[in-house]
Amino acid sequence: MTVTLATLLITHVIGGIIAIGMHNVILMHLLKKTPNYIFLSRLAWSAFALFLLSWATSAYYYVTYYGTAVKPRILAGAAPFAHTFFMETKEHVFLLLPFVALSIALCVQYLRSNPDDALRKSTALLTFVALGIGAATALSGMVTSGSI
Repeated sequence: MTVTLATLLITHVIGGIIAIGMHNVILMHLLKKTPNYIFLSRLAWSAFALFLLSWATSAYYYVTYYGTAVKPRILAGAAPFAHTFFMETKEHVFLLLPFVALSIALCVQYLRSNPDDALRKSTALLTFVALGIGAATALSGMVTSGSI
């Protein structure tokens, strides 16, 4: 693996984990009666940007390296289900995260000037869903990476 590919992989992992953590902070603040929407808006847009960065870096890594060098080793190893189930699921579920993150950012942006308790609670629920998707995606990556 080249230094560039290693950097892309590290960026993918760290960017995704930080974005998941940001959604955790967003959720905790949305559960307050009067959240700081300016802070949350900045956080939500940053999480969206990090998910896009993680998405782009993983796409390049997958197309140029994973598919030809790593995937065959996993499929030939002792735990081929790691790719067959976990990575295949991760690849498709991960595609949703930037769109969910964008929806959260747009809702929080709207809440900045139009506080609405029902929308705040709905956005909190959506953020909880994003946390679940993010955690499942990260766990799937760890299972797959550990199967080599």
